[in-house]
Amino acid sequence: MAEEHWTDGYRHRTLMPNDHGLRRCQCGAFFLMNELKDLGETEDTETPFADKVKPEDLPHAIDKARSLAIEHAARLTYWQELNHPYRELYRAHRAAEEAATQAAWLAQNAERRSWWQKLLPKKAATYVRPDDSPFTYPPFVLSDAQRDNLQALLRMHEHEEHRLDGVICAELHRELGQFDQASEAIKDQKQDGPNQSRRLIANLIQQRETAPMRFKM
Repeated sequence: MAEEHWTDGYRHRTLMPNDHGLRRCQCGAFFLMNELKDLGETEDTETPFADKVKPEDLPHAIDKARSLAIEHAARLTYWQELNHPYRELYRAHRAAEEAATQAAWLAQNAERRSWWQKLLPKKAATYVRPDDSPFTYPPFVLSDAQRDNLQALLRMHEHEEHRLDGVICAELHRELGQFDQASEAIKDQKQDGPNQSRRLIANLIQQRETAPMRFKM
C-alpha cells in the first residue's frame, strides 16, 4: 500500500522501502541487505545499525561500488531520487488545476435548494470531477546526470544477472525519449493478470510522453 505510485517504481508514504536494499556501514563501505549473514544473537544493545544511504551519497556509492549489484541498486535509487524535484512540481501543478476545476464546478452548482427542500432534507449537489476536466502536468526535461544514469542502467540491463523487469526497462527508454525501444521492451513483458503501471506506461509511450507519472493502485 502506498499513497502514491509512480511509473519509475517509486512509492510515496509506504511501509515498503524504495532503496533497493542499499545500506552504508559505519566504516563507510556500501553493501546490500541480502549480502548479510546471520552470525547469531548478541546481548550488546549498542550494536550499530546499518544506515540508509543519504541522497547526496548516492553518486559516491555508484563510484565506489565494489560490485555491479551494488552499483545497480545505487543507480536505481538514484534514478528515483533525481526524479523527486519533478514530483514536487507535478504535485503542485495537479493540485492547482484540480482546485480550479472544483471551483468552476462549485460556481456552476451553487446552492439552489429552497428552505423546504433543505427541511425535507434534500441533499445538496456533491462534487464529482467532470469527465471532460483538463489533466495537464509540467514539462519534464532530463538533466545530464539523469540522462547519464538512465543510460548506465540500460547498459547494465545487458548483463543477465542485472536484467530489468520489462516494464522498468520500458520506463527507462521512455524517459530518455526512446519510444521505439520502450515499445519493444513493454511488448516483451509477460502479462500476468492486470498491471496498472504497464498499461499506463504503454499509453504514455503511444503519446510520446517522457514525464514520470503518478497513479494509484
